[in-house]
Amino acid sequence: MSLLYQHGDALRRFHLAVGEGHQLGIEEYGNRNGVPVIMLHGGPGQGHSCNVLGYFNPQKYRVILYSQRGCGSSTPADFNHINTQYLLSDIQVIKAHLGLEKIVLAGESFGAMLALLFGQLNPDSVLGMVLWSSFLGTHADLEWLYGNTGAPAQTYPEQYQEFTQGSSASTQALLAAYHGALFGNDELLQRKAAQRWAEWDTLITDQCDTQRIRLCSADKQLIKAQQMVHFFSHQCFINPQQIITNAESLLSIPTWFIHSRHDLMCRYAPVHQLAQQTQAQLLVLSGVGHCCANPAYAEAIRRATDLLLCKIQHH
Repeated sequence: MSLLYQHGDALRRFHLAVGEGHQLGIEEYGNRNGVPVIMLHGGPGQGHSCNVLGYFNPQKYRVILYSQRGCGSSTPADFNHINTQYLLSDIQVIKAHLGLEKIVLAGESFGAMLALLFGQLNPDSVLGMVLWSSFLGTHADLEWLYGNTGAPAQTYPEQYQEFTQGSSASTQALLAAYHGALFGNDELLQRKAAQRWAEWDTLITDQCDTQRIRLCSADKQLIKAQQMVHFFSHQCFINPQQIITNAESLLSIPTWFIHSRHDLMCRYAPVHQLAQQTQAQLLVLSGVGHCCANPAYAEAIRRATDLLLCKIQHH
């Protein structure tokens, strides 16, 4: 039996102009006078989903969902003004527009990276963080995901050969090749590259058969592949080891990490290290992968949001 929370209809839905012609699609749920939590989705390029609402007590939290620049319900897909610095600035714009002095940040995968970076820059603005399947955006993370000696390639060598088209090129060269195909003028080549990228991404995220992704919109598939390659080709637009190097700046923020030991997408070891450096709580799961759709994973996230509420209310 699920112990997740049930939410009613959205309090409101709107679009917010954040600059450079970009408009973010935003939805609010829960208690309009509750503790504000901004949910940072993964991907990059995944777009926001109401599936995360069950993690948050609707009587206590004001849940703010939004799609990051160029994906989901946000427009346009203009990559000239999409990078990590813009995404961090957008969180400030949302916070200011809603009149929020302090916020909770919740983040999944790439969204956890954004939360950590925002927390490092603005520790006094963050009440706490709940982060799962955290991605830290390091060179080693990208080698793990796309290199021929990474755990996914070593676990699924047949599928990796299809993903790389048999090439033994470096990770940087592989990303450059995908960037050329995904942003080129040959639409057929573009769609085929997006399909291969999506199949690899889905395989290591869900660790299951990838046939179901063929039901996904081709346009959505392309946008997510473009976003991921755009960010990863530029080392996520951050300095090497930026989060780990500046870990001490997070010490004042109550943080819960939830992570599986068997996550093929995002490595467990550096998250374990970061949790120690920041004196954060770490809920460790076994027998599940990257996907938080697993009931045990989902309920661990829900538990963390409840524990953070207790911490905030008794601070």
